[in-house]
Amino acid sequence: MAKRPPKRTERTVRRAQERAQSRLQADRERLFTLEPGGQPERPLDATSAAVIEAHATGVPCPLCGGTQEVTEHTALVHHGVRLRETKLRCRQCGTARSLWFRIVGVNLN
Repeated sequence: MAKRPPKRTERTVRRAQERAQSRLQADRERLFTLEPGGQPERPLDATSAAVIEAHATGVPCPLCGGTQEVTEHTALVHHGVRLRETKLRCRQCGTARSLWFRIVGVNLN
C-alpha cells in the first residue's frame, strides 16, 4: 500500500506562500535593476531635465504595481558621464529605489 502524504497545516501552507511571494518580489526588484534606467551603467535617455520627473513618476513599482513619487532629483557624474538620478518611493509599499537618466540633446539635421 502506498503511504499518504502528510496533511499540511494552515500555517505550513501560509508560510510556503509567504516564502514564494518573497522570492517573487526579490526577482522583480532584480529585474528592475537590470532594465534600462535601473543602474547608472544603463541610463534612460531624456531630451531635457524637465521631462525626467514626469517620466519617473509614470514608472510603476516593480513589487506591487503602485504609483511612485520622486523624493530627490540630483545631477551626478558617473565615470565621466553626466547623469540624473531620481530617487523614488512607492506610495503603497514604501520601497525606495533609484532611476537613472542621461540627458541627450536633440540633433537638428
